[in-house]
Amino acid sequence: MMDSTYRASIDDGDSGVRSDISMCLVAFAACLLFRLPALGDLQLWYDEVITADAIRNSWGGMIRERLSQGHFPTYFAVLKGLGLSGSSEFALRLPSVVADCAAGGLVAVMARRIGGAVCALAAALLYATFPILIVYAQEARPYALQLLCVTLAMFGQIALLRRAGSVRWSASLATIGALGAILIIPASVVIVALQHLALLHCGVVRRGAPERRLWIHHIAVTWIAGIVALAFLVPSVLAQAGKSEGLMKWQKNTSLLGRVKGVLNGTYGFSAPEDLDRYLPHQFNAPLMWSFFALVAIGLIANRHSLVHRYLAVLAVGTFLAFIGIAVFTAVVNRYLIGMMPAAVLLASTGAGVLFANPRSRWLAGSWMALFSLGVGLQGIDTLGSPRKYDWRPIISFLHDNGVRKTAVHSDFFLIRKELGYYADVTDEIEFGTIIGSAEPIDKLWKAAANLPISWFILTVQREAPPVPMPAGVACTWSFGKMKVVMVARDHTEMPASLGSALADPRICVFPTLSRSYASARSDADITASN
Repeated sequence: MMDSTYRASIDDGDSGVRSDISMCLVAFAACLLFRLPALGDLQLWYDEVITADAIRNSWGGMIRERLSQGHFPTYFAVLKGLGLSGSSEFALRLPSVVADCAAGGLVAVMARRIGGAVCALAAALLYATFPILIVYAQEARPYALQLLCVTLAMFGQIALLRRAGSVRWSASLATIGALGAILIIPASVVIVALQHLALLHCGVVRRGAPERRLWIHHIAVTWIAGIVALAFLVPSVLAQAGKSEGLMKWQKNTSLLGRVKGVLNGTYGFSAPEDLDRYLPHQFNAPLMWSFFALVAIGLIANRHSLVHRYLAVLAVGTFLAFIGIAVFTAVVNRYLIGMMPAAVLLASTGAGVLFANPRSRWLAGSWMALFSLGVGLQGIDTLGSPRKYDWRPIISFLHDNGVRKTAVHSDFFLIRKELGYYADVTDEIEFGTIIGSAEPIDKLWKAAANLPISWFILTVQREAPPVPMPAGVACTWSFGKMKVVMVARDHTEMPASLGSALADPRICVFPTLSRSYASARSDADITASN
């Protein structure tokens, strides 16, 4: 069966191999162009600090710690094996970039094989500029490596469907990729299950005996080995589920509709976290999404008799629907669905190929694709410039430069221990006192520090102004974007000398009357002391 209703047969000989290599390198380079810039600029966020901390452990300690958290140590072993313990942000994230760019190269090769050069170029452009792919390629987390394995599995499975090349080699690639995805991120079982359901939908078990045995062997080995491996995680997953903060319970207050909208916007919706909209206003995200959906529909309708395209449709649509079903019961975030992106990109690229192959639609397609390419390119650049991770380093420098040592810091940001603690100089001996949730009353923090001569707080900007003790007290606030550093002193003469100049600036330091919340906290503290 032809893989497309609009193209000539793709050459799989020596010239085809050369074309594959060339297209793979072009796509790899395009992905690098949208991933290497700013790679080391953003600070490590909470999950990336977990990665950095994990690979600092001994091999045995790392494996035990990761398994205890319900994660396989596979990705972390790769980073530790590369000697990246204690490395810079750039170095820690570079393996993710390489893995994601390699996946982009494989997607372009698959697009060339099933649709020709136009499809391959469209796939390379789309893959390189999709915000969700840029975001997770720039993280020291397992998602890019998982994506490479998912793509490798697709590469082998599509080759088997097309009966192209060595069927045994293709089956081996499919098994290595599918099992590798599971061993990197356990949630990959959903994506692998959709791959195998798609293959069954394409009738692979009804093929001739030799080929049918290959398919059954591939599916059986993947699931037997995968289930055995997953069994080791069951105790730790159950333990995490029993914790108040385990298994992403922070999302329990989000409505199902809110989860669905968030996942849609963050995947197919072209939105970037903390998008500054420097080059493309967010109002254009919807036209980009609908243009993408239109290309997917065109590619699927024009190739509705192709087994490959039916397989891709199950992955692109089925994965999204499966995770929406899961969202009814538990947390679902964008990164869980990243495995569906290669299939969606391939469908959209074949849609572009359909339009350019038809002489009557070529001029319209050219104009549409030019605008669409400009839009996705600008959104990709916007994604690179977005401050997706809060930078704690200016706060750390501020505290260090002003002599704040051996001090307990209180906060209403529950990730501060990991994120700020990772960058704090150990010689400064900064400790973390009371940490409250965003929904808890701020008075809890005031009470925790009411009996101290000087109290330091790092708060989110929406929190109320700090209380000021009497009679010589002062409260000073320094803004750092989404966060603010607050110092409350019972006697302003005890402030660090380097901050004395701030006393004259009413925008920073305030000497009002004693606030009710702080007065109540002081009263409770005095009663406790007297008793």
